[in-house]
Amino acid sequence: MSSAADQPHHSGALPPGQHWRDEPEIMHYGPVPPLRPDRWTFVLGGATADGLEHTFEWADLAALPRQDLVADMHCATRWSAAGLHWAGPRALDVIALAPPAPEVASVLVFAEYGYAANVPLADLRRPTTLLATTLDGVPLTPERGAPMRLVIPHLYTWKGPKWVRGWNYLGAEDTDLGFWEQRGYHRRGHAWQEQRYDYQGEHP
Repeated sequence: MSSAADQPHHSGALPPGQHWRDEPEIMHYGPVPPLRPDRWTFVLGGATADGLEHTFEWADLAALPRQDLVADMHCATRWSAAGLHWAGPRALDVIALAPPAPEVASVLVFAEYGYAANVPLADLRRPTTLLATTLDGVPLTPERGAPMRLVIPHLYTWKGPKWVRGWNYLGAEDTDLGFWEQRGYHRRGHAWQEQRYDYQGEHP
């Protein structure tokens, strides 16, 4: 029998405590940000390998190879949506633009309006982790996270911010927490291990 970590991303099976809904619910904290392509940048900072902060424009990320991914989506509020078709550059290829220092084990992904989420570097480096720009073959709508959102299929959806704008690599001394992690949610949030809340432990 496969372990929770080995569960496929589109399996027709539900993680524990979830129920199916026909399409993903539109959920976010705060207003929907206006689209401003001329001002859009993506920043990789914190404990980078060279100690510098790197800023990229939309064209830099658009030039990366695009990956297609069919995956289920799992929200910590207990709904799941099956077989969503995402496309965009892999987070792995974005990491290669500005790699982390050797000691880095996690990142703080940040988005518009100060939203952030803690994500283990190993999960960000998975080949199925995307910076999605399209859903079901069409560009993301503003409500779905346009122009770009992070998709990590095996983690709960709060780990994949809409309107993503970059991440900071966290060193061993960094204790920064994301929006929901500050409010008692799990540091990793693995859907198949039902890691909803911090008191459950088993942090990366």
